[in-house]
Amino acid sequence: MPTRVHALRRCRDLGGGSFAVEVEGPIAATEPGQFYMLRTESRWPVLLPRPFSLYDRADDGAWGSFLVKPVGEGTRALCALRPGEGLVLTGPLGRPFPREIADPVCVAGGVGLAPFLLLARARRAQGRTLRVLFGGRTCEALAGLDDFDGLARVWTSTDDGSHGFAGQVTALLEDLLQRSEVRPGETVFCCGPEPMMHAVAALCARRGLRCFLSLETYMACGYGVCNGCTVEVQGERFKGWPYSRTCIEGPVYEACELRH
Repeated sequence: MPTRVHALRRCRDLGGGSFAVEVEGPIAATEPGQFYMLRTESRWPVLLPRPFSLYDRADDGAWGSFLVKPVGEGTRALCALRPGEGLVLTGPLGRPFPREIADPVCVAGGVGLAPFLLLARARRAQGRTLRVLFGGRTCEALAGLDDFDGLARVWTSTDDGSHGFAGQVTALLEDLLQRSEVRPGETVFCCGPEPMMHAVAALCARRGLRCFLSLETYMACGYGVCNGCTVEVQGERFKGWPYSRTCIEGPVYEACELRH
């Protein structure tokens, strides 16, 4: 769990108010779904760092990036940095998506796209093509879509019909099930807004899909000290304990492990 200061390479505008915040390495090998705690080296306007999934990484770890949408003081400070200024990174942290799933169906909403670019690169290196369903309110909300060109097979959905399927991403998943692009018995990896993940988990349960969720629970420390990110859980993995620290046993959980 190293903590290092990294220099900003650039803040790449992805459109829709989102940015890829790129930092100089070394960036350790990181599994899709793991995260880092970030803050600026100076002028950090809030008390605690903020958690972000690693979005992209050079093969040799010479640089890495994080998908950030500036909505509060902390995220605005990250996106306001200039090249050469410092960011403090702690990570990689947390439990990733299960490695043994050979051909998952990835469902993303908004900045929930972040864990899946690394996964697409890993699958391409294995000669596989990752399936990604990416939903947003409008076409502008599909930030990062172009980064998947040539790496994954991507279906999009927008609430207003401005790009791809007209409707929510859950309706897109249902449509792909009906067309046998996705089949019962397959496994879904999901990350995005909490209501969307609830809806995806419920659909998977109805249609016989296994489902893993990467939670966006608020985290204060990132390594299990503060107990501020607990969620209610069930199942053998937790040995009868009713609560789990998202930063340690998560952020990835199988949907059936969570008490909704």
